[in-house]
Amino acid sequence: MAWTQSFIIDNTSKAVRHVKLVADSATYTCETGLQVINHYTVGWKSLTSLANVTIAINSNASGVATNGSVGLSGVSSGAEIYLTVLGR
Repeated sequence: MAWTQSFIIDNTSKAVRHVKLVADSATYTCETGLQVINHYTVGWKSLTSLANVTIAINSNASGVATNGSVGLSGVSSGAEIYLTVLGR
């Protein structure tokens, strides 16, 4: 089982990434290609449950520090998530 990750806007800036994610399991680590993430925004297109969703920047889904990554956990299968991350 794997998530679907796609960059939805061609890299408008070397410091900004726009990512579309479709969940297929509860946890995922999104590799953004940035060295460090300073800020993020999240938009949910479809979500069946938001009860225990955790989003961590500069961390993988297991909670281990991983610069430039976004760790997601507690997401229901089929959820569609849009991330905009800013960093360097």
